[in-house]
Amino acid sequence: MLKNIFLGWRKGMILSATFLFLVGIGLTTGGCKKKDNLLGGKAIDSDNLLNSGGIDTFSLITYTVEQDNINTSNPRYGLLGILNDPQFGIVDLGFYTQVRLSGLNPNFGNPSLITIDSFVMALEYAGSYGYMGNQTFEVFEVDERMYLDSAYLATEDLAVKSENWVNGSGTYDMNPNGITVVGNDTVTTQLRIHLKPAKALQIIQDAANFPAEYANNSLFTANYLKGLYVKTNGVAPAQNAGMVGYFNLLDQDTKLIIYYKENGAVKPPFDLVLNSECADYNRYKINSTGKRVEAVIADSTLGQSEFYVQAGKYRGKINFPTLKNLPDNIVVHAAKIYLPIQQLPGSKFSAPGTIYLVPPSLTSTITATYDPYTKGYVADLRKFVQDYKIGVETLAELTVSPTSFVSAADRIVFNGQLTDKKVKPRLIISYTKF
Repeated sequence: MLKNIFLGWRKGMILSATFLFLVGIGLTTGGCKKKDNLLGGKAIDSDNLLNSGGIDTFSLITYTVEQDNINTSNPRYGLLGILNDPQFGIVDLGFYTQVRLSGLNPNFGNPSLITIDSFVMALEYAGSYGYMGNQTFEVFEVDERMYLDSAYLATEDLAVKSENWVNGSGTYDMNPNGITVVGNDTVTTQLRIHLKPAKALQIIQDAANFPAEYANNSLFTANYLKGLYVKTNGVAPAQNAGMVGYFNLLDQDTKLIIYYKENGAVKPPFDLVLNSECADYNRYKINSTGKRVEAVIADSTLGQSEFYVQAGKYRGKINFPTLKNLPDNIVVHAAKIYLPIQQLPGSKFSAPGTIYLVPPSLTSTITATYDPYTKGYVADLRKFVQDYKIGVETLAELTVSPTSFVSAADRIVFNGQLTDKKVKPRLIISYTKF
């Protein structure tokens, strides 16, 4: 017969959950009607099916770990912005990137006749996290060579020169829903940071002084302009305010643009581009001082009540140390895990639509999807449970992570098994013993 196991956390039981073996499929008034049972296209002889039942007790442990040495090189999005999260603290993000010449051996005409109209860093929005509003940005020139094949860490700082390239106050309205007009064209929304015209003039004048570098982009990024660090000024907003913008660094409209004239005549703009040949990485600065997540890191047993996940720093862990007590001769038909979360009413620091649950073998990734009805994530663990029972997975453990761990600002608070909230995590397994 098909057996159903319910893994739920009972409030009075520390680090444990109870599997209820329910005889629920294939029952008739007169007894069991035998059927073929299919898994992976193969039939299991119904004569080999055995009856069993009872109640077993299984342990379950949830906690949070702080991740070190996170490689954020070549991220999907460049991150820029600062926010103040009441549960996670100050999140301050920026990015390092190389820039390249849009054309080699550029001819700017007579440098002595050049005047700069403006110098703009255009960053195309790909999304955002948090609340719109004003933020102040800074841009610094990198003073050491960057390499495309290097692994840059989320907490790594490169040497930079002292001058801030941003012109004026550097304060801009972060509004990914705004309208951006360039010339006469309405384009995908951009954050357009104005840089010092003197820097653009220097780039134009240096074309004559560094002919080898302006003839070869590898030399240009190695010897002339090694890269840029784009960041906030580090001033945190009030609690429950602030935003991190997600920017498409590989889009053709993300670039530095020099608008200039020669002897009063308008010349075509010259671009410094960001593309797949540019080394780049996101720099995460997260200060969780005084927040409960710090206490959970220091004392993993507190994860029984609630545990935390945050892009760039924290991952969750779910251990099933007594999953081994399941019978060996079973075929798992379904295994659904339900992970309820805590969401502040009306908060824009919202949970992402999906997360990853990753087995220790790292050979697969399980996607959990947010269900607004249950206010939590749901995932199918059938393959994971079956693999564990047959020895493919040697540890009954899952790592919980945002799907965009190095290119987002997502964060989640999960209910643990001893939560004082109404809904607790649970796992339901259906299997056939044969």
